[in-house]
Amino acid sequence: MVKFLLLALALGLAHADDYSELQGKWETIAIAANNVDKIEKEGPMRLYVREIDCNDDCSEMGVTFYVNANNQCSKTKVIGYRQADGTYRTQFEGDNTFKPVHATPENIVFVTDNVDRDGRKTKLIYVVGKGQPLTSEQHEKFVEFAHEKNIPEENIHNVLATGVYQLSEFPGRLFQPEARGLRPEASGESARGPTWWEPL
Repeated sequence: MVKFLLLALALGLAHADDYSELQGKWETIAIAANNVDKIEKEGPMRLYVREIDCNDDCSEMGVTFYVNANNQCSKTKVIGYRQADGTYRTQFEGDNTFKPVHATPENIVFVTDNVDRDGRKTKLIYVVGKGQPLTSEQHEKFVEFAHEKNIPEENIHNVLATGVYQLSEFPGRLFQPEARGLRPEASGESARGPTWWEPL
């Protein structure tokens, strides 16, 4: 719990109680999973999130994302239906429950449990944002949070620089590592330096 609070402090996150604040354009920044093959390049759970929307009471949450398989990039939207425990449930590559656990106008952290068609269980963490990579400090706290979920550091993928499909929902932004001075899978400092966000 202490490490989770440290992550919240590092990312400047507030509890995601008002889910209507989560709606809008987003990009996947980093993904972690205990079964790392699920999030490798062309892995079925390597989701390049682009948009999140809710109905009026956010009992239904839509997530629009791209996946890459066989060198083909396809756009997908799933609808998560809120359960009694506050998680959302949907079908994609098996059965999924997910929940946004912390959020600000700049970042959201989701935790997800996936059970694929073979009954294999995978725990995942997704961080989405507005186009800036995690700072070194944020990455360090993310590593600590992943450890709490029994996910080793080597299973964290910083995927922002690998979303190279030129499908940006953010006008004028190129999804090319060279344009950002980044190399795929590498974490790095934001060009603006460490950023601290006010809670929602």
